[in-house]
Amino acid sequence: MKKVKTSSKNRARAFSKKLIIILVVIVAVIALAIFLLTRGQKTSQAVQSQYRYDTAQLRDLTSTLTDSGSLEPANSYTVISLVSGEILSADFETGDVVAKDDVLYRVDSSDAASNIERAENTLEQRQKSYDKVLQSKQDLKITAPIGGTISGFSIQAGNKVNNGTLVATIEDTGTLLLTEYYSDEYASRIHPGMTATVSVPDQMLTLTGSVKQVHSLRRLSPTGVSCFAVTVQVKNPGSLSLESSATCWLQDSAGEIYPTITDEDGFEACARKTVSAEVSGTADSTHVRNGEIVQAGQLLVELSSDTIDDEITTARDNLRDAELSLEDRYDALDNYTIQAPIDGTIVDKYYKAGENAETGKTLCTIFDLSCLTVTLYIDELDIHNVSVGQRAQVTCDSIEGKTYEGIVTEVSINGTASGGVTTYPVKVQIDQTDGLLPGMNVDVAILISENPNVLTIPLDAVQTGSRVLVKTADGSTGAGAPDGYDYVKVTIGISDSEYVQITSGLSAGDQITWQPATGSNNMFGMMPGMGMGGMPMGGQMGGMPSGGGGMPGGRG
Repeated sequence: MKKVKTSSKNRARAFSKKLIIILVVIVAVIALAIFLLTRGQKTSQAVQSQYRYDTAQLRDLTSTLTDSGSLEPANSYTVISLVSGEILSADFETGDVVAKDDVLYRVDSSDAASNIERAENTLEQRQKSYDKVLQSKQDLKITAPIGGTISGFSIQAGNKVNNGTLVATIEDTGTLLLTEYYSDEYASRIHPGMTATVSVPDQMLTLTGSVKQVHSLRRLSPTGVSCFAVTVQVKNPGSLSLESSATCWLQDSAGEIYPTITDEDGFEACARKTVSAEVSGTADSTHVRNGEIVQAGQLLVELSSDTIDDEITTARDNLRDAELSLEDRYDALDNYTIQAPIDGTIVDKYYKAGENAETGKTLCTIFDLSCLTVTLYIDELDIHNVSVGQRAQVTCDSIEGKTYEGIVTEVSINGTASGGVTTYPVKVQIDQTDGLLPGMNVDVAILISENPNVLTIPLDAVQTGSRVLVKTADGSTGAGAPDGYDYVKVTIGISDSEYVQITSGLSAGDQITWQPATGSNNMFGMMPGMGMGGMPMGGQMGGMPSGGGGMPGGRG
């Protein structure tokens, strides 16, 4: 094998190349280290410069709930005509202020007056029909019209009795009448009330009676004497009958006696009545017999009827219908004078005098502008924080620089669901409305709570997980924190648009820092759709997210 010899000059050249390479690598490493160190310092300084600083302080904190809506009048009324006819008067104009019950329109009511007259006539006839059928009910009980003796009674229980059927004859024999004739020469001396002496030969009775009537009827006696008739009445002692014969003479106050021309005429009953059925029916029971003496009003026969009750019901219903019809006619007459239903301002007038009103047409519109209202629709998560009586601040873009005071007057429990969210109507009333008009859009902030002198920090200072960067007392630095700061867990309470209450974890005067919200590290910035106050209502709560625990009592 052949050996090749290397010269010392070549070996020196190779060593020099290696040394140069090593030196270059060392220099590069040092340069890279210096570059990285410088860059890190610049980055740290840049990051450090992005932090903001503040101090935990005591403040008065107010929590509000905000929403917007359109203004409405306190009350509104559309006046609609209930009648048709020519408008006789309409003495008002748009913009006029009217009081409740002021007359707005008068409409020709001549047709209504005619309808009332017809309804009154119908009612009168229905009343008579009803009275008649009620009387028919009473007529089922047939009673004696006078006291006296019964005769001609033949009805038995179970008999059919028709309207007009003769039931009995009653003669009052308690007082008897006797008609005698006296000479015309006594005509001027005999008068009603004179004493009469009645003689009943068959019973050897002499009774005292009186003249009841002096008749103009005349006749000749068997001896040719011209006579006139006189009727005398006398009490029946009980033994007399209509078959008894009697005679009488008269006596004046001076004692002079006037004898009768005729002798022993028969008695007549003082009164005689025939009793007939006034309705048809079936005899349920009878209560008298022929020859029996009855008293006036005594029950003779009791009838029954299968139809009388139905007839009464029908007549009563017909009467009531007529009464209601007349009431409706009078009510309709009232409709021809149209009055303001509320206090307010005329905002529209559609008909004027001389035009024809039509049933169902709108005549005018009235707004009650004594106050204005706005209806808000509050999210189901927030409605429990709203109650009647809470104050509210109202602003309107149309009126710059002015805030109106409002008050919650209604909180409805009738919610409306849409898109998986339920909202509830809340009405806010504004009493001082200078410059505001119905229809204007307004923003409303309901005052939920006022908390004086509470510990607060800026909203942005609260990090995810309710953590806050707080300056350490010994200058130590926590993991992931800037120099001299460490993360502290806090409990949050209510909030407004800028600050949040800290209920535990910090003390007044503690120095804090934070980076501006990036949407990932800030607790409130990670929860979109929130307004003020830390209470969610679909983007309307005052400046705090639904997860930020900003409601009174603290959620977090």
